[in-house]
Amino acid sequence: MKSKLVKIAIALAVVALLALVVLFMSLNFIVKQGVVSFGPEVIKAPISLDSVSISALSGGGEIRGLVIGNPEGFKTPNAVKLGVASLQVKPMSLLGDKIVVQSIKADSAEITFEGSLSGSNLGKIQENIDAYVTALLGAAKEKKSAPGKKLQVDELVISNAKINLSMTILGGKSATVPLPDIKLTNLGQGAEGVTPAEVIKVVMKEVMTKTTTAVSGALGAIGKGVTDAAKSVGGAAAGAAKGVTKGIGDLFKKKE
Repeated sequence: MKSKLVKIAIALAVVALLALVVLFMSLNFIVKQGVVSFGPEVIKAPISLDSVSISALSGGGEIRGLVIGNPEGFKTPNAVKLGVASLQVKPMSLLGDKIVVQSIKADSAEITFEGSLSGSNLGKIQENIDAYVTALLGAAKEKKSAPGKKLQVDELVISNAKINLSMTILGGKSATVPLPDIKLTNLGQGAEGVTPAEVIKVVMKEVMTKTTTAVSGALGAIGKGVTDAAKSVGGAAAGAAKGVTKGIGDLFKKKE
């Protein structure tokens, strides 16, 4: 009898080990599919990702070739392009209900801000995220818990990013301004963590805040230059300049 129990225990251990091996071998595929399948549901825009590489032993890795498209109705090809981002995950947390991401570092991302007086691509993405999270939390409240894996993100850094401006107010011209660095810490450190959608919401809110500050500053400088030049000409030109600066102000009033 004891020998039979030992054999059963060994068999169960082998099955568990094989399950772990399969999980870790397919980890990169699972993460990639999660990004390109789940992400578009949240932001209502296409997402593509070239590759994911995470070590099951160390938890270190990187993602390459992340491209976030635009919602319907916008002309620019994408909202965000990121060549490489490094990440560090607590390996054993991958087996639990809450995945602990110790760090995410994204360097040299390109953000496209396509805007008009009716709104912007980033503003629309933020609206879509807010709507998704509101619906998710409403459903979770009824069920006492949100479905799926939760996250804890100890540190997220976006550095050396730039914003490409594509705006009707620029009259077809383009401009590029730097995005101030972003650092977020201690997301989802409670016992239950937070949903991936909630993490996306926090990150997008900070990106929008920094983008709005950078873009409004750049457009303010452009508007001042237009006004100063028009004053030297006088008359109708000065009136047109006032229209430009008012348009700049109206664009960002819609985001408050």
